[in-house]
Amino acid sequence: MGSSSIVVLCKTLAIGGAEKQALTLSKLFTEKQLNAVLVNWCGDIIDTSYYNFINDNSIKYIGLEGNSIKKFIQFLKLIREEKATIILSYLTLANFISGISKIFNRNILSIGGIRTEKLPPYKFFFDKLTHNFLNNATVFNNYSAKHKFEKKGFKPGKIFVIHNAIKVQQERVENNLKDELTIVSVSRFVEPKDFRTALFSFKQVVENNRDKKLKYCIIGYGPLENKIREMVNDLNLQEEVDLLINPPNIQEIVRKCDIYISTSLFEGLSNSIMEAMGAGLPVIATNVGDNTYLVSNHYNGFIVPCRDIDYIVEKLEYLIKHENVRNEFGNNSLNKMKDEFSEVKLLENYLSLFSKLESQGRLLHS
Repeated sequence: MGSSSIVVLCKTLAIGGAEKQALTLSKLFTEKQLNAVLVNWCGDIIDTSYYNFINDNSIKYIGLEGNSIKKFIQFLKLIREEKATIILSYLTLANFISGISKIFNRNILSIGGIRTEKLPPYKFFFDKLTHNFLNNATVFNNYSAKHKFEKKGFKPGKIFVIHNAIKVQQERVENNLKDELTIVSVSRFVEPKDFRTALFSFKQVVENNRDKKLKYCIIGYGPLENKIREMVNDLNLQEEVDLLINPPNIQEIVRKCDIYISTSLFEGLSNSIMEAMGAGLPVIATNVGDNTYLVSNHYNGFIVPCRDIDYIVEKLEYLIKHENVRNEFGNNSLNKMKDEFSEVKLLENYLSLFSKLESQGRLLHS
């Protein structure tokens, strides 16, 4: 890559999986001493923790300001000043901006990013247009989306899959001396996460195991917060369920829990599941997205059908009643993260992609 400059473009830096991966990549490029700059299209939208991360890791950062035309002019100027040869973008708007920028900078390699297996129709239209006619390639973080989008007209030769990565702890902390067992979920409070199934499953587990002290910790934020609170009240689970709204120490909380559960109706590659595995937790997850790449039955957890409350209850109760299995599965989760989803592997995969696209003649050197 020589002295190539890499621009990483996000729509915002609010809390989210795409934003977290953009930050991680920017950090890795910086540590590799590559000339990289993280660009926030909506410069006024940045989470405090992400701002601190940028400063702590000496990431070069630029937040764009003004209306869309002014931002685009700023972005084109930035590309020239930074002598950028690669733009990595995340999600629909950033992908489109990246693709349009290439019209004015033919020598740039523009790579979009898609992170879910299901998009609203208008986003799908723009991402398909951008992928097929503007950007050089699109990185999907899951194979499930790749296969589904190819069937719907995305050019297959331009799709590459690179799984997410997280930084994991080196050793798992066992919580065997607690008198209380805690199940945990971390996600946005939106319909596709299907908290109804999770709460009804937990309610049944509580009813079936009155001799055990059980808690369910739900961590996140989003438009369905009040609806989730109503369900907790309707199920009379006020004493057993803790609803934590976007706390600053999520990983610390998760590490102290015992079982992770995800009842999503669709996914890409779940950062939350990966972080739970990185914390050494056994996982119960629905068979959506690339969850089967993360969770292996009877190895580090269980894959369950969507909305199948009885089956979820069965697997929860199995883990609740078998402490040795929880510990074994938790250790396996941590080891799987270390072996297959490390930050080192993520960087290697992106650098390999750059080289591959260059060798295919998609990057024209001036």
